[in-house]
Amino acid sequence: MDRRDFILAASAIGGAAAAAPVSQAASLDVASPVASRSAMLGLLKALDSLQADYLSPAWRIQSANDIAEGERLLLHLLNTAINFWLEADAERPVFTPYTTPTRKLLGDNPDALYYFAPVRPDRSYRIRGNLAGASFTSFTVEGGSAAGGTASASTAAIDDAALAVGPDGSFEIIASPEKPPAGVWLPLAASAGQITTRHYFESRNCIVNQPGFQVPLTIEALAPPPLAAAPDDAGIAARILAVERFVRGMMQMSIAGGAGKGPRPAWFSTTPNVFTAPGQWQSESGYGNMHAHYCAAPFVLGHEQALVIEGELPDCRFANVMLWNRYMQTLDYTRRQISLNRAQMHFLPDGRYRVVVAGRDPGVPGWIDTEGRASGLVYWRFLLARGAVPTPVGRVVSLTELA
Repeated sequence: MDRRDFILAASAIGGAAAAAPVSQAASLDVASPVASRSAMLGLLKALDSLQADYLSPAWRIQSANDIAEGERLLLHLLNTAINFWLEADAERPVFTPYTTPTRKLLGDNPDALYYFAPVRPDRSYRIRGNLAGASFTSFTVEGGSAAGGTASASTAAIDDAALAVGPDGSFEIIASPEKPPAGVWLPLAASAGQITTRHYFESRNCIVNQPGFQVPLTIEALAPPPLAAAPDDAGIAARILAVERFVRGMMQMSIAGGAGKGPRPAWFSTTPNVFTAPGQWQSESGYGNMHAHYCAAPFVLGHEQALVIEGELPDCRFANVMLWNRYMQTLDYTRRQISLNRAQMHFLPDGRYRVVVAGRDPGVPGWIDTEGRASGLVYWRFLLARGAVPTPVGRVVSLTELA
């Protein structure tokens, strides 16, 4: 029997087994639809309504290119939701990559690896891992994000300075509602729905472009309950609803920020090419790195123009700058230089950095590529900064003047 015949035979057996109860019970009651099918239809309707509601002039999205990139965002969010929530099991969680070069959301970063794990606030977990050479490692508990919900708060966070790291870089954390008698503790608040990990690297080749590299990381529930029965109709319907809930929340967050209608922190400038003072993420807003200072501004450039950014880096553990589209997604870092970390930056003789944002190579060091875009976002991260974080200063110049 070849593989094709085996698959056909197996599917026939499975179909016969599944059909047996139906033949005995006549037919499904049309007044009581299958919950999973209703949930799937609801997800499809949600995708349709999200396009109509958000990819529209009401959110300053009108051009064909902006709409197309919004459609791609929606698919990235759906992909992420399926990866996170369709098979999520907070009783026996696993760490799942948050973003990839082809799946981007929430301001991804070419110099960082992020992982997600669903948790229950009334359970205890043991996390084991290794720093793996990262410049910075942290673990954050997000509140309000259970079952695909949008996080409303970052309720707890620890970085590598709080870890008991072995000579080989290994560490262990207990995440639980009550403080353990010994070991490193990550508190789980009553609203805890997920743990997010962050691993930042300063390398000449950004870490996300290093195929196959993964941070060694595991999570196991302590005293887990017995294995549940196979998922039934209601259980799969609940998972599909979690997928829909995640896509809805992330779409709203991504579009509102790009349209300038969502709440923006003071460090996120709304003036093109002008930065405001860097600041820290507030824990009550969720999804932020509580150990970082941020600074961001939109760039708007005419034909043959460049944005030159200069300044001093603070005394910090990690720093980088990158370009996003309006939906908080990085530009193409697999084939272009759209970001710079400290190992990649160009520094002037006086020690200050100089970054050049332009649509084509200006022939000077420090260039990051806009992909020919006239507008987008410039985003800075500074981790564990000691003392004041200087504000980057930008100025628009012609490419001929720069050369």
